Amino acid sequence: MKSASNFLDQLQNDPVFIKHAKACNTDEERKNFLLKEGFAFSPEELNGAVKCLSFFDKSKKVERVNLRKNKRYDVFLSISEIDGKPVNQAVIVDISSWGAKIESEIPLKPESSVELSISLLDGPGQKKDYRLSGKVLWAAQVPISRRNQAGMQFQSSLDQLNESGKFSLTNLQSTIDSRHRDIAEKEFLSIKEFADTVGVHWFTVWRWTVERRIQFKQVKSGCKIMIPRSELAQFQTA
Repeated sequence: MKSASNFLDQLQNDPVFIKHAKACNTDEERKNFLLKEGFAFSPEELNGAVKCLSFFDKSKKVERVNLRKNKRYDVFLSISEIDGKPVNQAVIVDISSWGAKIESEIPLKPESSVELSISLLDGPGQKKDYRLSGKVLWAAQVPISRRNQAGMQFQSSLDQLNESGKFSLTNLQSTIDSRHRDIAEKEFLSIKEFADTVGVHWFTVWRWTVERRIQFKQVKSGCKIMIPRSELAQFQTA
C-alpha cells in the first residue's frame, strides 16, 4: 500500500498520475482515484490529499486570469499583533510591495480593515517594530485545520512607507535573510518540521507541493519524503 510520501513523490515525478488526477472533476472522484491507486491514508491524510488534488481546478483558473501586479516573495515573517491584540503562530507567508498573505488562528473578514505588527532586525541583536495597515481582500480557512489564511492589501506600498521613514526595506531584507538561514540550518527537514519551522499547517506544505513551489525528494529508498536544504533556496528573495 502506498503512503503519504508516495503521494507527494508521484505529484512531483509521475506525469501519468498527475494527468489522471487532473481529470477528476469532483472530490468523490478524487477520493475514489486515490483509493484505486492503492494509497493507505489516515482519514485526515485522505481528506488532505483530496483537497490537494482539487487545487488543480483552481490553478487552471489562476493560469487563465492572473490578477497579480507585483511579484510576491515567500518570507515566513512572524506577526506579533493583529489589530492591536497579541497573537501566537501567526505568519506572513508571502509579501509584495502592495500586499501580503497571512496565516493565523484568527479569522478575518473580507473588506474589513486590518493592522499587523511585525518585528524586523535593526542591527546586530536589535529589533524594531513596524505596523502595516490595509484591508482584507479575501479570507478562507485552511482545510482540515483551525488555521485561517487571508490576502491583505496595504494602505500604502512598502516603497512609499520606506521613503516616509515608516518602514525599512533594508531591515525587511535582513530579517528575511536571517529567517532563511535559520530554516536552512538542517540538511533535511521533514514535512512536519518544515511546517512547524515556518509556522504553517502541514496541509499548506502539501498544497505548495501541488503548486510546484516545493520539490520534495526521497533521501533514500524506503525513507520518508524530506525537503533538502538546497530546495529551500527558492524561498529566498531576490
